[in-house]
Formats: sequence, structure tokens, C-alpha cells
Amino acid sequence: MSPSLRQRRRLFVFLGVAAVLIAAGVLLAVLPAAQSSSPGSPPVPSAPAQSADTSTKVDVDGWRWADFHGVRLPYSASDGPRTLVGDRAYGFARSPAGALLAALHLGMRASPRWGPAVFEPTIAEQFTGSDRPALLRAVRAAYDSVHAVAGIAEGGPIGRAYVVEEAFRWQAYTPGLATVEVVTAGPGRGGVTVRISTRLQLVWRDDDWRMVAPPSGDWTRSSAPVTDLTGYTLFPDRG
Repeated sequence: MSPSLRQRRRLFVFLGVAAVLIAAGVLLAVLPAAQSSSPGSPPVPSAPAQSADTSTKVDVDGWRWADFHGVRLPYSASDGPRTLVGDRAYGFARSPAGALLAALHLGMRASPRWGPAVFEPTIAEQFTGSDRPALLRAVRAAYDSVHAVAGIAEGGPIGRAYVVEEAFRWQAYTPGLATVEVVTAGPGRGGVTVRISTRLQLVWRDDDWRMVAPPSGDWTRSSAPVTDLTGYTLFPDRG
């Protein structure tokens, strides 16, 4: 195998295990995180570490799940997203369910996989916080490094994802601020399933939920590998 083919294969393996959430769709280096010896999950900006908030309830059984470029995402008639334009999603209810749905959809659409026509306006318009410019630069750099080697035309999508949004756990919820952990699973080395928990923070602003960009625009600072789903709520239609 030529060096260029080996490099291309490594890139596609990386993309296959990148947690594009929430929980999913977010750019997370899953393999490096899974190899880390530290199980800790640092908080997102301005959200102090807390014990799980078991008082916040979301009924996910009535959600409809549909394919989004290889990833199944949930939809609710009452909680959103109410507007779908191309690969963009807007209009989430001011409720725990709406915040969770926004976390899943916005996180997924911030992935470099779908190309700049999706991730650039998603981050620019539906993310907030002082680290938003750093996140946009990081996602753009990840996209540029892959599409150049893989021979993908500028602006084109990289390809389908092969990850599953498996579970969630609340950290805090108020009508203006929500913090939730989402577990995303994907294939790792040797066929082993890798699970990453990502802490996502959202704020209610301009009549919709906006996601707070992670510290320094780096999702790995808000994520950690997970081997035990005790304490999490499993999604009913995960794949």
C-alpha cells in the first residue's frame, strides 16, 4: 500500500470514530480520548461540576428517529426541531426535551463531516460564547486537513458517519440554561466499540437554544471515555 493510500485510510478511520454528536456531531478525537488514563470530564465554560440532576425528566419514547448522513437523530412534534432547511435545524422548545434535542442536533451539525455549508453557519448562528471563533477555526482546520488528502472537492461533504447517540444524563436545567452529558458510540481499533461522554451547555437566547462553544474551541476538554452507562438514560432507538 502506498504512503498516500495509508494516510487516506488513517484519515477515514479517524473520521469513523470521531464523535460527531452530541451528544453527537461534535468534533471529538475519540481514539486519543479513549487511550487517556484520566476518566474525568471537565465542565464547559461557566458550568461548575455538579452531581447528576435526576429531577429533570424527558420522555423520549415518543420521539421519531430518522437518518442524518449515517447517524440516527430524534425529532419531536412538540419540542423540535420545528424547521429543517437543507441540513440545518432550528426551533426547539423551551423545555428539557427541547434543550436535549438542540444539543443533539446542533452538536451533530457542527461536525466537519458535512462540509462548511453546514458547520460554518451552524457554529456562527447557533453557537455562542467567547470560544466560538476558536471552535470555528478548529472545525475548519479539521475539514481542510481531510478533504485535501482524501481528494474531496472544496466545500463537499466528507462522507457518512458511523456513530450512535446512545444515552444522556442531566447535569442541570433551568428555562434559561441547560447542561447535559451525551454518550456517543463508534467503532474503535480492533472492532471495539468506543464510547465518549460529552458535556454540552446550552443557553436560551433569541427564542431558541444556543450551544456554548467548548473551552478554547476544543471538544476534548469537555469529553471523556465511558465504559459504564449506569446513571445514564438510554435512548430507545439507538441504531
